[in-house]
Amino acid sequence: MRNEIKKPDINTYLEVCKPLLKDVPYPCYLMDLEGSIVFSNDTVQELTGYMSEYPYQRNFVSILEEDEIDRTIDHIKAVLKGEKLTFQTKLRHRNGTVMFVDILSVPVEVDGVILGICGYITNIASEKRHSAGSIPSHWDNIFTGIEICLWSLDVKTMETISISPVCQTIFGYREEEFLAHPHLWEQFVLPADKMGAYKHIELVKKGKSSLHEYRIVTKSGEQKWVSDFIVPIFTEHQHLPIRIDRIVVDITKRKSAEEKLTFLAFHDSLTGLPNRRKLDHELHKVLSEAREKEKMVGVIFLDLDRFKYINDSLGHKMGDKVLQVIAQRLKLSLRNDDLISRQGGDEFVILLTNLTSKEDLLETAARINGIIAKPIRLLGNEYVLSASIGMSIFPDHGYEAEGLIQKADHAMYLAKESGVGIQPYELGMSTSLSRKLLLEQYLHKAIEKKELYLDYQPIVDVYGKEVIGLEALLRWNHPVLGAISPGEFIQIAEESDLIIKLSNWVLETACRQRKLWAEKNLPPFYVSINVPARQINLESFLENVKDTLERYDLPSHLLKIEITERTAMTNVKKTLTTINELQDIGVDLILDDFGVGYSSISYLVQYPFNTIKIDKSFIEGLENKNQRSVCRTLVAMGRNLGMNVVAEGVEELSQYQFLCSIGCHNMQGYYFSRPTSVKHIETLFTSKQQGLQGKFQ
Repeated sequence: MRNEIKKPDINTYLEVCKPLLKDVPYPCYLMDLEGSIVFSNDTVQELTGYMSEYPYQRNFVSILEEDEIDRTIDHIKAVLKGEKLTFQTKLRHRNGTVMFVDILSVPVEVDGVILGICGYITNIASEKRHSAGSIPSHWDNIFTGIEICLWSLDVKTMETISISPVCQTIFGYREEEFLAHPHLWEQFVLPADKMGAYKHIELVKKGKSSLHEYRIVTKSGEQKWVSDFIVPIFTEHQHLPIRIDRIVVDITKRKSAEEKLTFLAFHDSLTGLPNRRKLDHELHKVLSEAREKEKMVGVIFLDLDRFKYINDSLGHKMGDKVLQVIAQRLKLSLRNDDLISRQGGDEFVILLTNLTSKEDLLETAARINGIIAKPIRLLGNEYVLSASIGMSIFPDHGYEAEGLIQKADHAMYLAKESGVGIQPYELGMSTSLSRKLLLEQYLHKAIEKKELYLDYQPIVDVYGKEVIGLEALLRWNHPVLGAISPGEFIQIAEESDLIIKLSNWVLETACRQRKLWAEKNLPPFYVSINVPARQINLESFLENVKDTLERYDLPSHLLKIEITERTAMTNVKKTLTTINELQDIGVDLILDDFGVGYSSISYLVQYPFNTIKIDKSFIEGLENKNQRSVCRTLVAMGRNLGMNVVAEGVEELSQYQFLCSIGCHNMQGYYFSRPTSVKHIETLFTSKQQGLQGKFQ
């Protein structure tokens, strides 16, 4: 229901339609959005006893039996959402007599705005039934503006009794043609949809209303989708209907919109090729058929070489044009049964079905390589591309869809690394690839494939015996390579632009999770995230932090940002400005790995850090006297600078006791808890804190 109605409004509609509604021989009324009757014809007034001297704006509910009110309100709400419905209810005459009536309710919609409801009382139990032929042939006078076809047929002969002129707009046939040919409708229903349409009619003949959507071919040859709502009409003493009334609406535009949405869900918007989801669906289906028929299926994984240089030199728009050209060439070169999918970026996967031999796969790959190598003319210049192609085959290299794609992917990376161009998968090939290259390629897809997650490690106040914060730690679990060490993949990310993408994902994920914890009424601990130098020096970083906190409605003191000494010293002036701006919005910064860059201590007085973390390397060898002296000095230095001091890497009781003795009461390490999952973290805030209390000596 729309609460605000601008022009056109129900009164404007009423002024236009009143002369038509007034002469309709069936009881007819108009209802506004509030359920008030703004017009009723003479037949309604005679039926209910509320004659014309009584003012309009009588609420429809006021003439209902009390036990029908809730059900009728639900009916009105449904119609005001755009549904055309029939309804059986009980009306109360002004003299108290109760009538059982059938009502046909149609939403009044003009220029896309629902203004109210036009209701027809089509069946009245307390009065003599109208004959089948008494249905008004000019219902269309009411509905012409909203293009609804009203059509009444004899249930036994299927002869048309009456049909509105709007039906000609939909079907292309005149009223006379429907009257002359009882089975005309069957001729224009699309053959593929006839069986469903017949079942629809048979259901109604048995006395049940039915709604069905099917395709028709109009008299002019145009194909359309229609929605057909059929209502059985009964006599007083018969159980089977004597007539069926149909409401037919052209839904071609709606179906077209649905088809477009479906297409977009399974196709790449740039090239129009099937996307990863469509490929996955088709590959599973093809493999199932191949198992039954003992056929071979080939998978080709293709990546354009040096495509990044096209984007960098010509711009992304021209890069997109290149991808479109390549996609079209590949599509035209394949058989109808084959499928080409764009995986994202400059990667394509080709699915080859019904292969007769492995040589067919190699020949197709060679042909594709030649197609890609053909010059592409852009902006008056010719550009020649090459590709790295990897291949796998069912059943030789596996039986499952994901495994076949992964192996073709591995072969492609080896082709790229070795420069051979085309590489079939071979057993043990994954171990032959450069691990660094492999990880970098997979890391590009890790977020999209939801392979990344955050673990959280508690930071505790040993004096207060409570968790005061959690450090969010990025983890990566690859479906084939397994868990990848952060020390390995973060270094790879830092050597490329990936580190920004990963850091933004951590910020987003940590804030979202902290908001969820807040909604569970967990204590006001903070979550800290690690930010690399390349990100903190970006102009957009501060705004990104502000925007993320605002979107999750997260108080700024619940987020802290950790940077290393190396980051702090990378661009002292810019970093100092960013730190001050972050603290202005309430986000504190933590200096991580304190002591590792001891030669830069003189700079620390410039930074307004509230917290420093002593690097775990100073905690590991506390059995050494000199190590204990250094650790004592670092704690004292931090406290003398007015900072909170957190000792990292606390793993043993003896380390815990020594740190307590030198006045370091904030700690983090395996002694208290390893980095752990969201679910386990929540148990740390129960009354027993799941074992943490026993750690405080």
